[in-house]
Amino acid sequence: MTDHTPRHATAQLALRTLAAVGSTLVIALAGLVAALGLPSGVVSALQGPTPELPVIEVLPAEPDRVLVCMGPALSFGSEGSRVMAYGAPSETLAGSNITTTSIADTTVTDGFALDPTLTQSPPVIVSQPVEAGALAATSSQLINNLNVTGLAVSECQVPERELWLVGGDTTTGRQTAISLVNPSDVQALVNLDVWGAQGPILAPLGRGILLPPSSQRVISLAGLAPGESSPVVRVSSESVGVVASMHSTIVRGLEADGLTVNGSQPSPSTLRVVTGVYTPPEEVIGPIKGKEGYRDVGAVLRLLSPDEDAEVRITVKAPGATDSVIEARLVAGETKDLLLDEFNTGDIAVIAESDYPIVASLRSSVGTDERTDTDWVGSSPVLEGETAFAVPSNAEARVSFVNTGEVAITLTLDNREITVPARGLMTRPVSAGPHTLRSAQPVFAALSIRGETVMDSLLVLPSPQPQSSVMVSVR
Repeated sequence: MTDHTPRHATAQLALRTLAAVGSTLVIALAGLVAALGLPSGVVSALQGPTPELPVIEVLPAEPDRVLVCMGPALSFGSEGSRVMAYGAPSETLAGSNITTTSIADTTVTDGFALDPTLTQSPPVIVSQPVEAGALAATSSQLINNLNVTGLAVSECQVPERELWLVGGDTTTGRQTAISLVNPSDVQALVNLDVWGAQGPILAPLGRGILLPPSSQRVISLAGLAPGESSPVVRVSSESVGVVASMHSTIVRGLEADGLTVNGSQPSPSTLRVVTGVYTPPEEVIGPIKGKEGYRDVGAVLRLLSPDEDAEVRITVKAPGATDSVIEARLVAGETKDLLLDEFNTGDIAVIAESDYPIVASLRSSVGTDERTDTDWVGSSPVLEGETAFAVPSNAEARVSFVNTGEVAITLTLDNREITVPARGLMTRPVSAGPHTLRSAQPVFAALSIRGETVMDSLLVLPSPQPQSSVMVSVR
């Protein structure tokens, strides 16, 4: 019988055995070193020299800038379950090389259709290559029908994973719809947390809301916080950034009488600036406030400190007028509405300074004995550097700038310099269309869009910041 075993097999077997024994001894020695807690230098010496890993700087590819516009203003049908949209808004754009696309999936129905039909004007995604510069967009709609009447204006927003909505009302005759939009190609899981005048509100219907890619879902705030006169909502997404807006409508008796759309505001902070606010003279708004059913006509500042009791110093500013100052104490988790009717009127701003993080919005109204309109203005984000904003053509527009610093600052609006005094407010009219803004120092800005019986507002948002580079170890 022939032996087919290779002659060198025995030698290889011996070598493999010795290697296995050696590996076992190394493992045992490493365990002993760890157990005895020997210095890392001894361990390194036993392991031998460690090669250095090269480190390189990587700048991620900058994605297109993306904004999401509100779509048509929303209300609920008479049965309270069907979300209705009346007509279509128009978008005003500021930027170059802009692309617009509509959200693919919505549950909103056409309020003018005889049969339930989905709206043909869902929210719009506005995108632009990052190298094209600043981008801004505004969505606006003037509505006048038996169910909804008023001016709806909102800045198109950057998707975020946490958003705060401050405004609205769910008492009799008041509706508030929360629009959630996911512009991405990935499903979003969204939770809504709600606070009211008596504290946090348990709202199971606000948990685990699924937003498919490129979709809009609308939630009734009355289903989360029924009969609440002072709601605040936090929207949080566990995956991708989303956009949220609050659509509030008023019916007095049997007649529609007021509409506002307000977007989200920055996360809680110890400084809040609310500008772009117009409050009519008392001789105009006073007789209207005295009418039955008009309790929500007038200036009100809504505040919330979600986590801690807070002391807040509130300064009301108007051009050429002496500041008015209010002190307020907030109970953690309880919203507070402060009447501002006794203070300055006209174009005003409110600066709220707190010892703990807060959110804030201001409600105001315009109108006559026959028709009114209401506006909720959120806290403005701080601006620094170059940005843009877009003004709709529905009504007169004024832009307001607030400087919270101790020295005057100079900014550039459409290549013209404007000086904003220290701790001051500056307002000026602006025309419809795109505008550019540059400021080397921090400033806050918002716009008031109004007529005799219509009003709404929009915030000037900062341009998205370029991504920073990251250091990567190459193995």
